[in-house]
Amino acid sequence: MTLSLVLAALAILVVFIAVTEATASRLALPQSVMLAGLGMLLGTFATFGDEVGALAPVALLFRDLPLSADTITLILLPPLLFDAALRIDARRMLDDAAAIFLLAVVAVCVSTFAVGFALAPLGAQPLVVCLLLGAIVSTTDPLAVLSIFRDVGAPARLVRIVEGESLLNDAAAIALFTILVTAASTGTVSFTDGIVVFLLTGLGGIAAGFAMGVVGSMLSALTRHHPAATMSISLALAYLSYIACEQLLGISGAMAVVTAGLVTAERGQSGRAPATWRHVKDIWEQLAFWSNSLVFVLAAFLVPTLLTRFDATMALAVVVLVVAAFGARALVLWGFLPLLQKAALAQRISNRAKTLLWWGGLRGALTLVLALSVTEHATIPADAQEYIAVLATAFTLFTILVNGLTLRGLTRLLGLHRLSPFDRSLGEGARALATNTARATVASAATSYGIAAPVVDEALAAYDEAATSDGAVPVSARQRLALALVVLAQAERAALTRHGENGFVTPRVAEILNREAQRIREAARQSGRSGYLRSSARTLGFSADFRLALRLQRILGLRGPLSTVLAERFERLLVRRIVLNELRPFCEDRIAPVLGRRVATVCRRILDRRSRAVRNALDALSLQYPRYAAAMEQRFLERVALRAEEHEYRMLREEGLIGAEISTALDAHLAAASRRFAGALKLDLGIDKRTLLAGLPIFADLSDSELAEIARVLRTRFVVPGERIIRRGDLGDTVFFVASGAVEVDTGNQRIPLGRGVCVGELAAFSGAPRSAHVTMLGYGELLVLQGRAFRTLLERNAAMRQKIEAIVAERGGGEAGRGALVPALAS
Repeated sequence: MTLSLVLAALAILVVFIAVTEATASRLALPQSVMLAGLGMLLGTFATFGDEVGALAPVALLFRDLPLSADTITLILLPPLLFDAALRIDARRMLDDAAAIFLLAVVAVCVSTFAVGFALAPLGAQPLVVCLLLGAIVSTTDPLAVLSIFRDVGAPARLVRIVEGESLLNDAAAIALFTILVTAASTGTVSFTDGIVVFLLTGLGGIAAGFAMGVVGSMLSALTRHHPAATMSISLALAYLSYIACEQLLGISGAMAVVTAGLVTAERGQSGRAPATWRHVKDIWEQLAFWSNSLVFVLAAFLVPTLLTRFDATMALAVVVLVVAAFGARALVLWGFLPLLQKAALAQRISNRAKTLLWWGGLRGALTLVLALSVTEHATIPADAQEYIAVLATAFTLFTILVNGLTLRGLTRLLGLHRLSPFDRSLGEGARALATNTARATVASAATSYGIAAPVVDEALAAYDEAATSDGAVPVSARQRLALALVVLAQAERAALTRHGENGFVTPRVAEILNREAQRIREAARQSGRSGYLRSSARTLGFSADFRLALRLQRILGLRGPLSTVLAERFERLLVRRIVLNELRPFCEDRIAPVLGRRVATVCRRILDRRSRAVRNALDALSLQYPRYAAAMEQRFLERVALRAEEHEYRMLREEGLIGAEISTALDAHLAAASRRFAGALKLDLGIDKRTLLAGLPIFADLSDSELAEIARVLRTRFVVPGERIIRRGDLGDTVFFVASGAVEVDTGNQRIPLGRGVCVGELAAFSGAPRSAHVTMLGYGELLVLQGRAFRTLLERNAAMRQKIEAIVAERGGGEAGRGALVPALAS
């Protein structure tokens, strides 16, 4: 068959698929059911259509398509797996990681062995062939389940679990299938060797996919303002990950593609412009739709041929297969999952939800492709090939036609389509908000266009029935406040997204802020006011990256990572302060008309409380680095100005006031101006220890050579607000010199603030007595740290300094309680 005929046949299939999707939506049927029907119809036509003379050429066109199962897998499988990984938020999956792993990996293994050992006693095929069939039918198809779940409003948590299961299920099943195909070809199987190979191929695929995903994300970061280029890199990454692992490295290509997709979604989008990321996801969604549909239809072509070999023996095997597969899934859900829940490794899932997850284990395109690929392995006996192909096809049709058609009714029967009281309140609030906006818009339009009042009243009649007397949702005050905070958090996220799209925020910081806003929204949804406040307070804490960078600075003296995380903290606090200020009118304009003025007032107070906390955190940084703070604010304003300039040029161009030549010159000007903001501002944390030592009064009498010698043994330590550097009662001989910032000494009787230029801990280091005061950092700052041995050596070499310290010790009576007397002594 020529290439033109192959392309013509595929084009016809794409048209059929498009019509099938529209028909499935209109008939409220799962798409997989319609695609299976289309595939079987085309397969029947391709098999018997040549008996009708007029249709013979068309039938031959489909029957002779040069597409093997390996070709279909190689071309269409990587986009399916990569798109599934891109669409899933791995961070949110962590809440149900144990349940997802159980359903995706453990369930595959349990189902494989359950099916294998259930079919082997029938005597039709050896155990290894039955195990291979078990691996093939263990991969589930989530598309039909997810579409039904979303249509009937199933709980979001069930949707996340099914998405997570689909992400790992295919990869695990393919890895196990690869091992068992080899065993079936050789006729021998070793349980121990199989486990080792499964782990090595799976972990190897994960490692390779992670490495390739990191490289792909780095390349994508270079093209973040070029959507077509970024999409090209992600497409190449999907295929290269699969081919390199399967063909060159001999490890799981499916695992590699899934891991590469997760890394791309996690790391890549923080390095891209939001508009670019949306472009990439939209194209991948289209590619995945084509891939899944073509896989399903092309695999279903052979269903009529395979089912002609169906007999009583096969029927009995299908019954056993169905019982074993669904029995294994029930064992995992009701047997293994409760054990994880008792061990506090998984959240509780209700029995109704488990029932839906159990019945929702539909099989789909991948099962058919794997079954057909077995028929192309010449080393596997022909009767085994037929056995696997027929049973896998029959089982897939059973799950599609029985489970798929009854899943919607089961969801309603179990009551899982009903919204919770809070979700109903949220829906009512959304409707009330939209209704209020629509009424205001209609009234404004009528005034502008001079439409008579009776016409306006008639147009608003439908909205009058939905409006409440005071504009508030009829729920308790506590629920209304929780609802308002959910809406407020969503508005915050929208504002942060807008700033990111306008280029006011660096891509990485925009992604971090967006995730924080999402967590605040989820916390408000689950715990109301307390959850909102608790989650928003956590955004001001120090992240794991910050703590790691701080430890690297203290242990290894590395200042680069700390400089980076401090710069990000600056930007996050600045942008959050701006967004919180923007949200204040939202309380009056949007929340008050719908949820009541009292709720809006409480929301405003909460915003003010958050604003003060953010401002205090930002001021603490700004006091330490005032020039950097001013530069950050200046850059933000310059970005705002550049965006306004770009908008004005676009309006002038659309209005025809400037031509193509002028527009090209202005675009070049904007591109040159944008390059100024290509990288983040660098925060210089460098410190000249010798200069700082010379400015400390206690070292005023030392020579340059002595200062240089001390500088060599000093270590610098960056400290954060509230950090306690000395504890009362501890035995320590470390001396701290305050190079920048301020500390507070708590003697138990009084609290004494001390600023730059003083030292603390020197008396305990000199006398060996326990610490007699707490010393806490008031803000960000730098300390110079000198170990006690070096300090005592310094005093032995410098008589004047030793006399000064001895005088202070004598004045205090040998302790540190006289801190108030030390300050003038050191300052003199």
